[in-house]
Amino acid sequence: MKKMVSSLAASAILLSGILPVVDSAHANDKFSKKKMTMTFDVISDIQGDLRDFDHVLQDINEENPKSEALIINGDITPRGYDFEYQAVQDVLDKNPYPDNVWYSIGNHEFYVPKWKNPQTLAQSTWPNGTTEEELFDSFYQFSGEDKVYHQKEIKGYPFLFLGTEKYMKYHDPKLWDEVYMSNEQLDWLKENLKHYSKKDKNKPIFVFSHHVLPDSVSGSRQKPYMNDYLNVDKLLNILKDYPQVVFFTSHTHWALNLPDWAGKKKVKGGDKRGFTVVNTGGIETGWMSAGPDGGEKVAPDEGAFKQGLRLQVYGDDVVIQAYDYQHDKVIKKLGIRNGKIEQLPPDVQADDDNNVLVNATRYMEYAVGKQKKWRDFDPENPPTFPGNQVVYVRHKGEMNLEDGKPIMVKFKK
Repeated sequence: MKKMVSSLAASAILLSGILPVVDSAHANDKFSKKKMTMTFDVISDIQGDLRDFDHVLQDINEENPKSEALIINGDITPRGYDFEYQAVQDVLDKNPYPDNVWYSIGNHEFYVPKWKNPQTLAQSTWPNGTTEEELFDSFYQFSGEDKVYHQKEIKGYPFLFLGTEKYMKYHDPKLWDEVYMSNEQLDWLKENLKHYSKKDKNKPIFVFSHHVLPDSVSGSRQKPYMNDYLNVDKLLNILKDYPQVVFFTSHTHWALNLPDWAGKKKVKGGDKRGFTVVNTGGIETGWMSAGPDGGEKVAPDEGAFKQGLRLQVYGDDVVIQAYDYQHDKVIKKLGIRNGKIEQLPPDVQADDDNNVLVNATRYMEYAVGKQKKWRDFDPENPPTFPGNQVVYVRHKGEMNLEDGKPIMVKFKK
């Protein structure tokens, strides 16, 4: 007999606020009584991987047909050529997609100057006749925006987009992809946060920026992702007082399977709860840490890798699904309520015939009985649970993310 938690039960952990663990026998219906306000999807880093982008659009249409927006959080193209933007539009045009498609600008939108022509890489003669203005104009023409920072709204929920206003290589030969945000952009962000917080201090505010905040999520404690923003202190000083902010970052392509895929960024002098930061994964080739000494290695699935986020909003509460488009499944879920976050219980089952856990991964841990001793789950050498046993399983957390809420799994044979 198999025991399995449903998405309904998993979400109830966060929103009911009363269940420390869950199993199918103890699930309740409180969550379904709270109507979903809206749902939307977030992806990033297409970088020319149009076949996978096509797959993602089909998945979104099939699995989340009520999605009201698709956010592409930068690196829309591999280099920023107009024909590359058009290729993205062509894939959109042949697929169903949400009514709203909005974009952030990424570093790959500025790589045309590295090329003498589309077939000839020529970094030694950078910028090869390409002007900074042309690069921004290409993004504006494609996105329909007139600035890299812009604001949208769905049902009163704000979507705030940030981006670099200069490609710094044009201004300092020692720099490349660092993000420059003017005082005008920072003031704009400050005023929007103040405005929406005054309207409803508990309502989530969604902020999108392609680049990674230091010491926040996967990859942000090692080079080359520790210094993405030239004026990061000013940015953090604005964000620090708004625990309702959900800040989406991309750029690394680090896999959403990792235990530091999301977290709370706390800034000295700010709200003690911090603000939420979430990695968006990527469409073109996933990456992960190469080990304790740093470096990166290609994530499982390699070129077939494609991961993103699906958000479900329930009034002031948010559930974020880390979604694996390659395997068409939810990897894990994060719940947000009152400025606090928690990883929801994993979808793990008991295989009573073989006395093993089904769907457990290396990024989970388990405890038998009273949850006093947690052990890492090793899929290469999976534990067995013969006889009448109760096992608890949870997602591991690292960096700014705590270990998740456990699911209770019962073995009866």
